[in-house]
Amino acid sequence: MMQTKSTGRLLGFYLSGALGQPLNATDLPVDTTGWQKVLRFSGAHHVTPLLRWAFQKNGLMSALPIDVLEHLEAMYALNLDDNLRYEDQLAHLIQTLNNLGVRPVLLKGAAALVRGLYPTAGERFVGDIDILIPPDQLETVLNKLLAKGYKANPTNGEFLTVENFILKGEHHYPQMRHPDWPVWVELHIRPVHPSVRELLTYEEVVRDAIPINWRGTECQLPSPTHFVMHAIIHGFFVDYPVFRVLAFRQLFEFDHASRVYANEIDWTVIQQRFVGYSTAYLVWASVYLGFHAPSELGVSKWLPLRARLHSAYLEAPSIKLIAVLIRKLHHRIRNLKAAPFNWKNLLASEFYARFYQNYLRNSKVREF
Repeated sequence: MMQTKSTGRLLGFYLSGALGQPLNATDLPVDTTGWQKVLRFSGAHHVTPLLRWAFQKNGLMSALPIDVLEHLEAMYALNLDDNLRYEDQLAHLIQTLNNLGVRPVLLKGAAALVRGLYPTAGERFVGDIDILIPPDQLETVLNKLLAKGYKANPTNGEFLTVENFILKGEHHYPQMRHPDWPVWVELHIRPVHPSVRELLTYEEVVRDAIPINWRGTECQLPSPTHFVMHAIIHGFFVDYPVFRVLAFRQLFEFDHASRVYANEIDWTVIQQRFVGYSTAYLVWASVYLGFHAPSELGVSKWLPLRARLHSAYLEAPSIKLIAVLIRKLHHRIRNLKAAPFNWKNLLASEFYARFYQNYLRNSKVREF
């Protein structure tokens, strides 16, 4: 039955196996082509180690084709090795900050690894180190890291001074990297992008942060409530509008953290904070991973229906094509206010032919 689903839906179904959804051998792809699509998609979304976890949790490793099994094990081993090195770098970085009297708040992947959200360090792919530091300590921390051998990623070919950075109003300083360490470091003075700064502030994250001693260093972790809020904000309100692609790694972490820390999360606070904002992220979590929205969010009544409608949209190419075309036409019609003489373009066959070719190309890339 699952073989008729889109690649995105199929991957989401498999990942839900790590969240309690039973998986059986009959649910697995039936041929090499099917496996290639799933593995290509999981690789693009950096969730192949999570796929291994889901299959392992359901006792399906022995049912996998040998080449698939070897691929999953190799990807997990590589990621585990990378993350152990990542943790070494993180510990060294935190100690450097501690020596300055700074106790950073770890964000995103760093927080997930340190708080032990996953079974091992190998399940969660991480690309950089995100830490939140006091704004008035940025220059001191920056100078210390530069003295330690870190190099800042130049902005427009130029080194960005702290003064100019503050004037720009960004939430993190340009990435920095040390030649002896594997990943980039992002020094945040705000937890989220300026466009959504009202959704989660520096002051409240620090106020509710949980201090811990990790590998002999002093750091802090966001409260479970703020960790989940940050996952929603980063995945849906920041990344999605830019890339227009739903990131499975972030969606999975939101759902997983919501289940693991369910009794520690103040869903009422989250509901109040997101009043007036789209609940599409909850719909996607429901569609792809079987997320059950807490009653405090006030969307339980309609979420199942919206999820079913969204699923129908995903699985019916003709409906999806029409919906995309309507959005495209709506955008063109709105533009006619500025250039009313362009109305003839709406009747040109080239417009629709070009639209259809672009739709097919984007559909192949996203495979939703």
